[in-house]
Amino acid sequence: MRRSVLTAAALACTAVLAGTAPAFADGPSAQPAPARSAAPAEAPSAVPSPRQVGTVPAGAPDTGVQPPAAAQGPDGAVVASAAGGLLLLAAGSFVVTRRRRTTAG
Repeated sequence: MRRSVLTAAALACTAVLAGTAPAFADGPSAQPAPARSAAPAEAPSAVPSPRQVGTVPAGAPDTGVQPPAAAQGPDGAVVASAAGGLLLLAAGSFVVTRRRRTTAG
């Protein structure tokens, strides 16, 4: 009974870890792609309306588009794969140790 429960738990954990791979829609780019529309967008007005702000107030955050930041570490898929490998290694050593203790008496 215990072995079947542990086997089912190990398979469930493996399935969850295998499902953590990133999903690529159009390509491996992490940057969002602009939406394609059938109708052309309206041209922006050259004259500012009264609801638009002419200048950014002092101390206000700049909410403009920022350039993409450089990658600062390993890819998430690499980390997830390493964590999955460590988990499988730990589970395997646990099973081997458990079987040796059971057969030793």
